[in-house]
Amino acid sequence: MASFAAIVLRNPNPFDQINLINEKELVVDYIYQEAFIKIDRKFNEVIKNNCTSTVLINGEDGSNKSYLLSRLNQHFHYKALFVYIPPFRVREVIWQHILRYTVDSLMAISNNQKESQLLQWLSNLKPDIKYDVFDFLRSDRKKFINKLKDLYKGVKIYDDDTFFSILYDLTNSELYPLACEYLRGDDLSQESLEALGIEKSIKTETVARETLVNLSRIVGNHQPIVLYFDQLTSIGKLPNGTLDFPALFTVNTKIREENINLLMLFNINNHTWQDNETKISQLDKHNIDETVFLKDISLAKTELLLESRLKLLHNQEILQIPSPIYPLNRQILEREFPQGKTNPRDLFIYARDTLEAYKKWLTKGGEKGDFVFPQRHENKDYNYLKLASHLQIKWHEEFAKTQQSITKMRQLSSPELMKSLEEILMVLQVDEIMNTLFIGSKYSSYSLSYKLINKSAILGLVWMEDPHLTSFLHIMEACQKTLKKNQSLKLYLIRAESLGNEDDEGYKIYRKIFMNSFHYHIIPDLTSIHYLATYNNLVQSACEGDLVIAGKVIDLKNLRYLMSKSNILNSCVLLQKLGLVNNNDDDDQRNSNQLLKEYQNYIFYLVKSQICLSTQVIIQKTNYCFPELSESKIEALIQQLCWEKKLRIIDPKAPLESQLVCLARKTT
Repeated sequence: MASFAAIVLRNPNPFDQINLINEKELVVDYIYQEAFIKIDRKFNEVIKNNCTSTVLINGEDGSNKSYLLSRLNQHFHYKALFVYIPPFRVREVIWQHILRYTVDSLMAISNNQKESQLLQWLSNLKPDIKYDVFDFLRSDRKKFINKLKDLYKGVKIYDDDTFFSILYDLTNSELYPLACEYLRGDDLSQESLEALGIEKSIKTETVARETLVNLSRIVGNHQPIVLYFDQLTSIGKLPNGTLDFPALFTVNTKIREENINLLMLFNINNHTWQDNETKISQLDKHNIDETVFLKDISLAKTELLLESRLKLLHNQEILQIPSPIYPLNRQILEREFPQGKTNPRDLFIYARDTLEAYKKWLTKGGEKGDFVFPQRHENKDYNYLKLASHLQIKWHEEFAKTQQSITKMRQLSSPELMKSLEEILMVLQVDEIMNTLFIGSKYSSYSLSYKLINKSAILGLVWMEDPHLTSFLHIMEACQKTLKKNQSLKLYLIRAESLGNEDDEGYKIYRKIFMNSFHYHIIPDLTSIHYLATYNNLVQSACEGDLVIAGKVIDLKNLRYLMSKSNILNSCVLLQKLGLVNNNDDDDQRNSNQLLKEYQNYIFYLVKSQICLSTQVIIQKTNYCFPELSESKIEALIQQLCWEKKLRIIDPKAPLESQLVCLARKTT
């Protein structure tokens, strides 16, 4: 069995990830227990009274509301359809946004399940219809629809023929993906609509709202729905620059009027709530049934939190340790938190700094004198060189998560993609960003215009991935109208979906604008979408005060600065094609040498940020971020860095799990 010191030296700092990793063994039941009980009580009232209820979750910076989210997700997973709703960006499509993410959550398959919540719900229909729902496939669509009409004749269902027809297609494995795309509000192509046997997609806010009502009235009849609205500091803004809370809480009021068996949870930072509460109507505020405030936790509970994280080290067949929170202890907690309480974020930052100092002490001998605990420090002084190393690691790990969660181009809506691209424009320090190019148009959120620094020309961006060619025609008409007003405008169309053919009106306008002209059509790649989505996730965490890198709370201003200095975005092909970053590739593709450098940089920065690690841990973490790399290839990359005198292996003959890798002595 290994000593605790050996385990610490081999492994990454368990507190580098401040937000809770969504693992069951890391959830401490006693944290925010009072808040959890109140929410669960409201949930039981929803079931008992067949109604909809609203809870506002409120906490100060650092309360780590994501910890409560993880626990709620686990708790409700088996007794409710748990739906996570990220912040909406445009009020004009807020209902479509909620519907999209509701259906996405219903389509998701958790690690311990074989099918999605949507298919599980369809299976729950069996007791009502007296025989297996999938037997309907042996009958016809009309019989299926009539059966469900009869079953739910006492329930108001909007456009029941279309809605029940889509439910029929959900039971067909070939049509299931298309049926899901319809339900989430995708503007489907004519061919897809014909395959589903329906006339048109969900294109309006009214139809999106009514479809959500249908789901709650039928799905909720079998299992309640929990809608969790998170990271609300990043929602869309009103023209005066304030957050659009009126639109959000008007939605809450409307849902309460029409939906059943539904629990609404709004997770809002306390400062954000105080700044915006007065902008919400009295009626909408009245429709908040309960406010749950996340208080600082006692030192007794901080020990439970520390123990949950330190188990990642303590459980590795370790020799006896003095306490479950070693190398920390209660006395040092009382010294650093004299009020007798703190919030999870500040606790984890101090624990992270302590483990880092302990690891440095061990590498310098360890036995020479007692370990001196660091003192807590304000988050005002930034060592940007150190932050840059940690940002590289943070970026690649978040990027890997994004790659796993976003697997197709249209998973994000066109307005979401455009808003994410706008955030990146702010990093690249373009000048005079205007939120829309199509003023007063239905498609205004699909566009923006901007000027480059020291350039006079105005550039326009249009991003349109809706497959239906009629919608594409409307976008082309909007482009044509805009160019007539401003002939000096240089226009970029971003679209991977079909442009139609020579007989389509939209394609004819496209040819006039984008062929043989100084306007450009760019076909985006999925990896570029991952760049945009990854940065957008970091932006939202920064806005909430939840982004911590190298023990520092990073606000949006500092995040933009770090990203601009890191050159991480230079490898994004979409940004290269837009001329926003340098493109070093003749064929617009990263060549093998650049990829090799990216792999080596990740390994180097990983070791630098963690002081030292075992070869096995380096292999595991590198393979997570770059699954295309084999174990032998990663070992070869480590060896190459050693030959270049950037890294060194302390004990090259030891097994991989014990073999320590650190920076070469001359590396700074």
